[in-house]
Amino acid sequence: MDITVTPCPGTPEPPPIPVDDRFEHWLGLLVLLIAFGGFMAWALLAPLSGAAVAPGVVSVESARKTVRHLDGGIIRAILVREGDRVNEGDVLIQFDDTEASAQLEIARNQYLALRAQEARLIAERDDLPAIQFPEDLLAAKDDQRIAEAITGEERVFQARRKSLRGEQAVLEQRRDQLEEQIKGLEALIASKSKRIALYQEEIEGLKKLFGQGLGDKRLLREYERLAAELEGERGQHQADIAAARVQIGETKLQIDQLKRRFLSDVVKELREVETKLSDLRERMRALAKQLERTVVRAPVGGSVVGLSVHTVGGVVRPGDHLLDIVPEGESMIIEARVHPMDIDRVHPGLEADLRLSALNARTTPVIQGRVLTVSADRLIDPATNLPYYLARIEVTPEGLVQLHGQRLQAGMPVEAMIKTGERTFFNYLIRPLTDRVAQAFRED
Repeated sequence: MDITVTPCPGTPEPPPIPVDDRFEHWLGLLVLLIAFGGFMAWALLAPLSGAAVAPGVVSVESARKTVRHLDGGIIRAILVREGDRVNEGDVLIQFDDTEASAQLEIARNQYLALRAQEARLIAERDDLPAIQFPEDLLAAKDDQRIAEAITGEERVFQARRKSLRGEQAVLEQRRDQLEEQIKGLEALIASKSKRIALYQEEIEGLKKLFGQGLGDKRLLREYERLAAELEGERGQHQADIAAARVQIGETKLQIDQLKRRFLSDVVKELREVETKLSDLRERMRALAKQLERTVVRAPVGGSVVGLSVHTVGGVVRPGDHLLDIVPEGESMIIEARVHPMDIDRVHPGLEADLRLSALNARTTPVIQGRVLTVSADRLIDPATNLPYYLARIEVTPEGLVQLHGQRLQAGMPVEAMIKTGERTFFNYLIRPLTDRVAQAFRED
C-alpha cells in the first residue's frame, strides 16, 4: 500500500543546502597544469635516441671473388658444383688446350730455329772457326726439327765462310801478283840502271877520244841512243811500279770492303734475328699464360656460388662469368643502404643496432655494430632505380658475443638502426614545421 505525503497548503519550502566545490575545481585545474607542465618539460628537456633505419645484407669484408675467363674456349671438364667448398688453388674448370698447346709448340720451334741462326751469325761476326750453339738448343737436339735446324745452319755457315774465303783469296792472289810484278820491275830497273851506267862510261870515253880526234862519232851516237832508250824503259818500269802499287792499294781496299760488307750484312741480319727472338719470347710467354689459363683455379678458399656454366663441350666467350667464390675465414661486415634524407646524420664511427631477421629472434638479440665507411656519393639501385648511400658497418666484439655462437653468412638480410644522436620530443614535433617555414616565402 503506497502512502503519499502531501504538504499542507501554505507551508513554506525548506532552504537549499549550500555546496562549495571551488576547491575541487582548482585542484583539478592544478593537476592538469602540473601534468601539462611536466609533459612540456619532458618534451623540451628529455632526450630521445635518434636513429637512421637502413636495410642491408651481410657481406664478406673483401667481397666475393668473381671468376671469369679471359680467353674463352671450349669447356673440357667442370669439377665443382654450386655450394662446393674449395681451397685456394683447387682446379674448378678445365678448358680444351689443343689450340694453345699447338700455338706454343709452333712458337717454340720458331724460337729454337732462330736461336740456331743467331748462333751462326755470332760465329760469323766474331770470325769463329765453328758455331757455338747454346746449351738449351743442344739439349733439344733430339727433336728432329731442331736437329735439322742446327745442321742447316752449320751448312750455311760453311758455305758462306767458303764463299767469303774464296772471294778474299782471289783478291789476295791479285795483290800478291802485283807485288811480284813490282819486284820484277824493280829488278829490271836495277839491271837497266847498270847498263845505262856502262853506256855512260863508254860515252864519256868516246867523247874524250873524239876530243882528241880519234873517236868514232857514229859509235858515240849509237851509245847515246841506247842509253836514252834504256832511260825511257827504266822510266816506264817506274811508272808501272807506281801503277801496280795503286792497284795493290785498291785490292787491299776491296778486301777490306768485302770483309766490312760481309760483317755489315751479318750484323744487320743478327739485329733482325734478335728482334724476332724478343717478339717470340713475349709471344711464348703470352701463350704459356694462355695455356695456363685453360685450367681455372680458385683464387681463394671459400664456397662456390653463382655457377654459370654447366655443359661440358660448351663454348665460353672471352670475359664471360664462370662463378663466384665467397671467401671463408674473413671478417663479415654489413652493407647497409642509407636513405639520402638521413645522410646528413650518418658518418663513420656511429654505433648501430643490427637486427638479423634470418636468425632466431628469441636466441639472437639485437647486436652492436659500428659504422666504418660511408660512400662519398649516392648510388643508384639498378633494379629499383632508387638512390641510396652505402654504409659499411662492422660487428663489434660485443656484438659477436651477442651472437651466442651463431655464424654470420654472406647474404643474410639485416636491419641496421644507426644511432644518429639524441633529440627531444619537441624537436621531433617542430622540425617538419621549421623545414616548411624554411622553404616558405621564397620568391620563384
